[in-house]
Amino acid sequence: MDTVLDIQRDHGDLIRASMGKLASGGTLVFSNNFRKFKMDELTLRQFDCENITPKTLDIDFERNPRIHNVWLITRRETFG
Repeated sequence: MDTVLDIQRDHGDLIRASMGKLASGGTLVFSNNFRKFKMDELTLRQFDCENITPKTLDIDFERNPRIHNVWLITRRETFG
């Protein structure tokens, strides 16, 4: 990158580039600590995106569930 990483602005391009390198059938685990994070709409349309953040919270952080975001991202199956 020629600029500073802004995870909210740059995550869609980062995810799409990573998905292009991922083996067939693979799953990308995408995590960040930006408390106001919102997944890019294009990414949500292009891939199966599952927010698993609640499953990853340690009991010490249950009071503040916005401590991080964790997503499982996979390619959609194509038929035909």
